[in-house]
Amino acid sequence: MTHEQALAFSLIGAVVALLIWDKLRYDIVALLGLIAGVVIGIVPAKEAFSGFSDDIVIIVGSALVVSAGVAAFNN
Repeated sequence: MTHEQALAFSLIGAVVALLIWDKLRYDIVALLGLIAGVVIGIVPAKEAFSGFSDDIVIIVGSALVVSAGVAAFNN
């Protein structure tokens, strides 16, 4: 296993642990994971936010906003 692979698996493990711990919101955990990936050099800084140009990210984000609105309306 290379050094980069070990860093990547460690980062994934840390993100999964934070998600299981459930003290931080999942979007904050994802952002922290992305920032950590850039800081330790796994993710190139120029490509860190390139995933937001994909249509599926907009669709998932919209679905989360709609579901939060429905949940707030029902309470």
